[in-house]
Amino acid sequence: MSFSTQAPRLVQSLPGGLINGVINGAISWSAFKSLPQVPLSTDSISAPGVTALGNAATAVLALTFIITSITFFVFRRGARKSGSAPDALTQMPYWTRGLGIAVRNTLLSFGAVVAAAVLWQRFAGTVMVSPLAAALVVAVMALAATVWSEMRTKREMLGLPG
Repeated sequence: MSFSTQAPRLVQSLPGGLINGVINGAISWSAFKSLPQVPLSTDSISAPGVTALGNAATAVLALTFIITSITFFVFRRGARKSGSAPDALTQMPYWTRGLGIAVRNTLLSFGAVVAAAVLWQRFAGTVMVSPLAAALVVAVMALAATVWSEMRTKREMLGLPG
């Protein structure tokens, strides 16, 4: 990973996002392929079956924390190797600063996905889709979570707004 103090760009985060989208889509496909149809969401928090948005929320929860933590270490290592990064960045500790970024990113993304799923259920109801469509929903959410968490982590480490 090359280091730059410029704001992170979407194109830099897309390869990792695409890889995570494919991996999580394939995992979801293996869970959905034996079902004739998959609900995007159901009208009960304790629904006994699998849902596309339920799987997406789980993927987003795990991915955001993992990707934020990996990005923290890789970006900090790149800053150290560059020799031109500010000391505040090269000496940034994980256990106070990095873990805080990871927890904030995880809670924000998970909350956003759960809120979106609840609103979807409220306004659209239970919508049944094919297993392939359900796996694609999870893949797109994984891609978005990866790209968003990587860009947000780099911006926060650089002290950039938003």
